[in-house]
Parts: sequence; C-alpha cells; structure tokens
Amino acid sequence: MANNEEEKKNTSEPNENLNNSEGTSENKERFLEDKLKEMEEELKKKESEIFDLKVENIKLKENLRQASDVYEKELRRKLLKDRIEIFKEFLEVLDNIERALESINDDSVHSKGIMLIKDQLMKFLSSYGVKEMDLLNKPYDPNIAEIGEVVETKDYKPNTVVKILRKGYYIGDDVLRTAVVAVSKEQSENSPNQNNK
Repeated sequence: MANNEEEKKNTSEPNENLNNSEGTSENKERFLEDKLKEMEEELKKKESEIFDLKVENIKLKENLRQASDVYEKELRRKLLKDRIEIFKEFLEVLDNIERALESINDDSVHSKGIMLIKDQLMKFLSSYGVKEMDLLNKPYDPNIAEIGEVVETKDYKPNTVVKILRKGYYIGDDVLRTAVVAVSKEQSENSPNQNNK
C-alpha cells in the first residue's frame, strides 16, 4: 500500500507540476508580451525623441548659419566703411598733391618728384577699385556731384558740368566722394556778354 500511495504521490506531482508549468508559461508569455509592448512603446518614445532632437539640431544649424551670415555681412560692411574713411583721407592728400603741382607749374625736378608721388598714390587707390569720376562736359547729376558754382554761358547747354572744383571718386560702382562742380546756366539778357567759364 505504501507503494500505491507513493505512486499516487509521484503521479499527482507531475500533473500538478504540469498544471503549474502551464500557468507559469502562460504567465511568462503574458509577462514577455507586456515587456515587449513596454519596450516597443519605449522604443517609439526614444525614436520620437531622436526625431525631435534631429529637428532641433537642424534648426540650430540653420540659426547658426544665419547668424554667421549676418555677422559676415556686418563685418564686411564695417571693413568697407573703415576702408572708405581711410581712402577719403588719401583723397585729401591727393588733392593737396595736385594743388602743389598747380602752384609749381613748371617742369622742374620737384614737380617731377611730386608727379611720381601722385602717380604712385593713384596706382595704390586704383588697386582697391578707386577711380576718378569723368564729369566734365556732361549733364549734371546730383547723385554724384554738388554744385559749387553756377556759370552763365551760351557755350554749353544748361545744366552741364563746365569745371571741376573738387574731383569726385568711385569705389567700385559706389560713390566714394562726391565731386564739387561748376554748372552752366543759360545766359540771361541782362548779363554782360562775356562768359564766366
């Protein structure tokens, strides 16, 4: 009998283990499915975070590029402004050299030396795009010249530049310094017959 009881005990244990293992495997399966769903949700969250970070990175790069462009433009503008101020100072020196040449008005060694200095200065300025305005005998343009004198004459059409009082210069296509010019005006009948050219 003891053997029968033992056999019953042994046969009932596997059934119980089988029932328990089935329950455990179902639990394990459910647990693993739940864990898999959690991991999939976590993965979706991480992928969403990565996407958001990529978008943020793109925005930051674009902002940095725009800031860099603005900084470069501002720097170029400031450098050009500083260069223009320096070139204007050189133009004053050039004006004085030309006045000196006019006052000497001969073919001496001094005038040749001053002329060499003037040519060297003009070559330097032209290497940076500075060029003299060609205004003489052309219609007056208030964008590039100021009227320093009005000359009544019949020899020129009205509003024509008849004399350059101070030379004007371009830097590239922009005005570096406006010219000061004498402009013709139609001679009135009350004026003397002589021309003031």
